Amino acid sequence: MSVTSTVTLSSTPHPGEWTDISVPTGRRSFAEKIWRILWHLLLPQDVQRTRLTRAGAVLMVVAFGIGLAAYNNANNVLFMALSLLLSTLVLSGLLSWVNFRGVLWRMRLPAHWRAGEPGPMRLELANHKKITPTYSLLIHARTQRLGAVEPQHLPDRLSPGGETALNWLFKPQARGLESVEITAAESQFPFGFLRKSAGGYLRHDVWVWPARVEYEFKPPVSHQPRQSGDMQRRLGTGADLLGLRPYRHGDAPRLVHWKATARLRELVVRQTGEEQQCGYHLVVEATQARWSDPTQFERLCSFAASLAEDLYTAGKLRSVTVQDGPTQPVLRLVDLQTVLDRLARAQPVEHLAGRSPTGSEIITFQPGTRQQVHAYLGGQLAGAA
Repeated sequence: MSVTSTVTLSSTPHPGEWTDISVPTGRRSFAEKIWRILWHLLLPQDVQRTRLTRAGAVLMVVAFGIGLAAYNNANNVLFMALSLLLSTLVLSGLLSWVNFRGVLWRMRLPAHWRAGEPGPMRLELANHKKITPTYSLLIHARTQRLGAVEPQHLPDRLSPGGETALNWLFKPQARGLESVEITAAESQFPFGFLRKSAGGYLRHDVWVWPARVEYEFKPPVSHQPRQSGDMQRRLGTGADLLGLRPYRHGDAPRLVHWKATARLRELVVRQTGEEQQCGYHLVVEATQARWSDPTQFERLCSFAASLAEDLYTAGKLRSVTVQDGPTQPVLRLVDLQTVLDRLARAQPVEHLAGRSPTGSEIITFQPGTRQQVHAYLGGQLAGAA
């Protein structure tokens, strides 16, 4: 049984915000909530619907047969059996409705995924009821590109005041924006006669970084990198102290100046000069005329992302420029993540307003034959993917 949502909502909750599982998302007054419940009883939507299971359908057929026999024979025992079957069905509906009440959920997603690699998604559930637990929940999820994914079943009961979590693994196939939706929660509690679907609507967008790709990159023999050891009067990670500044989130603990921190009674870090060494500057520029093949452009983004990561790991990446965007210096991991975010959004443009930079340390990319992508260092061929 697959459940799809056709509800249009006025707002989508933040992934870290608790939302009532039995009430569609959005802020409403008490009168609006009552009217919405009555409206759903008359015209239920896909995520607010109660359906018969196979066992429930058999129960209805048996009840119909007993009802015919009771009216034909005027047998009180048959009437009592009919009333028992019908009351069981009504009680099942009421208990299934109580089963969803007071249950909250929220999504926990990472800041990004990687194309071709499993990406985690976590759904947290909390039971705010004080007396009754919640049983047998089946959560349906889907992604914009992959469609419906395997539903997750709540293995144990959710005790009053308790919390639990369900985990999925998605494998995005391409870079770009991916939307994850929790469409409905389903349960056959308590007797298995009814399949009740409930749920608000949770949706969150995640940027998918380009997939890693195998490539070759080897600087030409004629390329002469700058010699290391020359100190520059600019901020970096060298040994010469240029000054002090207040601590900012993300600064390495080894940069903390403990003597000055004790004297000033606040965290301060050292500002040091950068020791010049062999470093590269990546420039990713793509026009629609030159990069007309979508597959080749995707390979370009994957090549640039893979090369940027490897150069950063080796300590040889200085900056990255993507299209007409500003040049991003890469000094910390968060700078590299910013670069990968830009590559996830990159698209060929009609024309470039900026002027292509040149230099012996500039890495540029050009389309090759058979959908290959070539990397040039200082205008000389240095690698391919």
